[in-house]
Amino acid sequence: MKAIFLAAAAALLASCGYVSFGRTVSDEEMILRDDVRAYYDEVAVAFAAGNADALALLFDAAIAKPMTREQILAWGRDFFAKHGPGRFRVEKIEFERLGHESAVVLLTYRVETLDGKGNFGGVERDYLAKRGKRWIVTSWEKVSDSKASP
Repeated sequence: MKAIFLAAAAALLASCGYVSFGRTVSDEEMILRDDVRAYYDEVAVAFAAGNADALALLFDAAIAKPMTREQILAWGRDFFAKHGPGRFRVEKIEFERLGHESAVVLLTYRVETLDGKGNFGGVERDYLAKRGKRWIVTSWEKVSDSKASP
């Protein structure tokens, strides 16, 4: 009898797809999360278009860590000249801090190019600020995979 109950419970849970036993996320927080995720959609569009100017504009004008906006622009122009457009894909996003004006995101991502030679990815901690209606990155840092996992 116990085995039948466990099998039925397992089937019920499997049909639910995803069960979270974490804290409840408010509608307001879901909207903020979607708003920040939209920033990464803009990054994907810039990579897909091979547009270094659009990519650089997604970073704060005063960014210095780890690169200035001018360095990001130069990197983008060089990258797209060598490899063409790319596909930016978010593999995992964790919100370490989230507010109406700032956010800290642990991002696992991958960039794939048509030639395959420009492919890269990693884990980084992004510090974002809201300027008007848009989010921008004010700084970021690479994170080793061991620091990213609990």
